[in-house]
Amino acid sequence: MVVEPSAHICKAAVAGNFLYIDGGELSYKTSDPTATVYQYSSTTLSIDLSQDWRNDTVILKSTNKPSGAPLLSSPSFWYDAGRDVFYSGFAGRVSPWGDKPSTPPLSLWSFKPDGLGGGTWTEEIADNDPIWKNLTRPFDGYLASGVDKALVFGGAANRDTDPQLSKTIDQISLPGFVEFDFTTKKFTNSSTKIFGGVATSGQMHYVPSFGPDGVFLAMGGANQTDDQNFDFDRIWVYDAKTRRSYNQTTTGNIPEPRREFCTAGVNSTNGTYEIFVYGGYNGNLGFRAIPYDEVYVLSLPAFYWFKVDYPPQHPRDGHTCNAVGGSQIVTVGGQDANAKIGSGRIDDIHKSALNSSTDPFAQGLAIFDMTTLTWSDHFAANAPPYAQSDVVRNYYSQNRHNGSQFSNPDLAKLFQTTHFTPTSTSTQPSPTPHPSSSPKGAIAGGVVGGVVGLVLIAGLAYFLRRRRQRQRNDITSKEGEFSEPSLRDARRENIYYSSPQKPQELHDEPIGPAEMAEARPEMGEAEIKSPQEMEAGSLTPGPSRRSVADKQR
Repeated sequence: MVVEPSAHICKAAVAGNFLYIDGGELSYKTSDPTATVYQYSSTTLSIDLSQDWRNDTVILKSTNKPSGAPLLSSPSFWYDAGRDVFYSGFAGRVSPWGDKPSTPPLSLWSFKPDGLGGGTWTEEIADNDPIWKNLTRPFDGYLASGVDKALVFGGAANRDTDPQLSKTIDQISLPGFVEFDFTTKKFTNSSTKIFGGVATSGQMHYVPSFGPDGVFLAMGGANQTDDQNFDFDRIWVYDAKTRRSYNQTTTGNIPEPRREFCTAGVNSTNGTYEIFVYGGYNGNLGFRAIPYDEVYVLSLPAFYWFKVDYPPQHPRDGHTCNAVGGSQIVTVGGQDANAKIGSGRIDDIHKSALNSSTDPFAQGLAIFDMTTLTWSDHFAANAPPYAQSDVVRNYYSQNRHNGSQFSNPDLAKLFQTTHFTPTSTSTQPSPTPHPSSSPKGAIAGGVVGGVVGLVLIAGLAYFLRRRRQRQRNDITSKEGEFSEPSLRDARRENIYYSSPQKPQELHDEPIGPAEMAEARPEMGEAEIKSPQEMEAGSLTPGPSRRSVADKQR
């Protein structure tokens, strides 16, 4: 049998010397070139991180799930490093592919790694527990975990997430956020006005280096009320200890608004923490899609953006990327948002992009070096600790921050409490609460392309997405000025969104336990795109306004 496997919207995290990957959907081709199999993943995979590997030869180990364990796409997959256990089952949705499973009721399952790449799944909180009475399973929310808790902000729900929802209800938005305490195993609903209260398709990232218990940062994505993307000139900061939230302004070479990007972060030896943002798309499907092949860096505590310069040749969204030791980030999966058809069912638009050239990232895996700013096809188990790139280091040497960059004096005070380690890494969506105890970060997401029979046997296959051949217009900005602003504005209004972008008003507010506000009916889903060649890059510091970096295929 000939296999061209690929998967997407799975999740992953690191425990010990292994990267564990869970959930998601898969497709693969058999010896019949006209036949494509669509299915959901029913196993948990792992990759050994104690030894070097290449993306075209790395072997994945598979662990079957027991009967009753939720089989979800975009699942929550939170790692509690203190107890060495994963939690899954709260967030996610069932896949419409293959022999679609019935939507499982809310429950929580744990996965205990065995230190050898396998482990044991156990039901932690049964579906009949009264704890689920006031909770709804979300998907496409902002997820992260760190210290002793996990957070889920926003997202939506439909009959593929919650069997209690009527089949006549297309989708509802879920306002506020839910916190899961690893110690008490209790969930808490909280209300919030940040991001308009209802948001989807962005990222939340845990930063262990600032504050007594670290901070959570949420960025990007879209408002579910009007389907408008959020700007990156404002991010949400959440104090893990006090549960207070802040609305923080950013400056520099700010990314264009986008969804379904990925983040990975690591602290430097110079008292800073860098968050790398890769990929994403504008939120439109098919012909109107604009995918991104860009890497941006948000440096803390300056809250200043840099852009990595390299030829855009492997755009993707719906993927994940994570710091996995030293200065390395591993990207997993994703799709190209363009498709051969521009209308119809979302599922059909997804499938229309199949049967094309393979992803240049074998098995959908690629490694990005945060210091040299280069792409690679191999992972080094004993890579040296992360060191700032020259541009980031030079920026701090020329700009002394006295706290004036903070939008709130209490946030400035919070960031005065620091704790750094040379090998500390934090990953998305499941960062370790004590990064120095594990040199390998978490990795999460789905994969595009590659021909690997073992992955199919393991139950993981990767999407082959065909890029629609459209001429890419690269619009870049010089420091302090925009290039061709009229073209930039036309794209933003006519291609990016159904209406012009309106910045969303954010609010500072203390967060405490409270009833979640009533959910209201809402919108649809997202799409995806493919890659093509790895090249070196360099960082570009930006002006205090957003630079124009629209990439249209």
